[in-house]
Amino acid sequence: MLETPDLRFFGRSEVLHLAYCGIFQFQKNYNRLPENNEEDFQAVLANVKSINEANKASEGINLDEIDEKVIRNATLYSKACLSPMAAFFGGIIAQEIVKFTGKYSPLKQWLHYDIFETLPRVPVDRTPLNCRYDDQILVYGREVQEKLSKIRTFMIGAGALGCEYVKAFALMGLGCSKEGKVTVTDNDNIEVSNLNRQFLFRKNNVGDSKAKVACEIAHDMNNELNVQSYKLYVATETESVFNDKFWEGLDFVVNAVDNIKARLYVDARCVWYTKPLLESGTLGTKANS
Repeated sequence: MLETPDLRFFGRSEVLHLAYCGIFQFQKNYNRLPENNEEDFQAVLANVKSINEANKASEGINLDEIDEKVIRNATLYSKACLSPMAAFFGGIIAQEIVKFTGKYSPLKQWLHYDIFETLPRVPVDRTPLNCRYDDQILVYGREVQEKLSKIRTFMIGAGALGCEYVKAFALMGLGCSKEGKVTVTDNDNIEVSNLNRQFLFRKNNVGDSKAKVACEIAHDMNNELNVQSYKLYVATETESVFNDKFWEGLDFVVNAVDNIKARLYVDARCVWYTKPLLESGTLGTKANS
């Protein structure tokens, strides 16, 4: 069960830094990362306390009081590799490479980032299934994984954002069942100018439908992905395809479009059918979601 850290009296970055120092010391001692159990947590906690005391003498990062809830969360899930988090840190690394070439200022210190707020707040079944989703099950439980597999979502756009999203859907297992489904539409074909940022596409795909190719490659990543592509605008003119039955059958909608008109139309549809909408956009090194 999640223990929500009380960080009012602790610097989040300092606590996380000590947590990772303790985890790395555990890895050095046992040649493995901690398991999700009390014994390994206590070993990491002992490391953290020892490091904290040593740092007090050397003026390193230290705390007057250690928040054990943060240490526990960092320890219990340290073995898990989550594809969305990998993508997030990949984006940060790419930005740092751009900075290193002389544009903007690179990071000069540690960067710690956590998503503890996404952890389940009730007991869940973390028993592994010996499958590709076991890391997600370790963090979020079988119940969430089953729910992900049955999701029915509609993504509008298969460009730079769309490539990233449909890849994430495949790797996370979203829509990967007979009950679930990922529908993708984009009226554009792949152009040479797209290849520098729409990473699912290659030169031999130039001229083909973006949605079709993106869906095919995502399905290759996970052949359980139930995916369908369209080469259509989402607009009043295509409401015979994306009709009442279609919209009412969705769990949520994802915008990956590059123009305001489409954004406004999809937003209006989501309001009308009371569907959650994930809206995002990119412009150079800037992004919003």
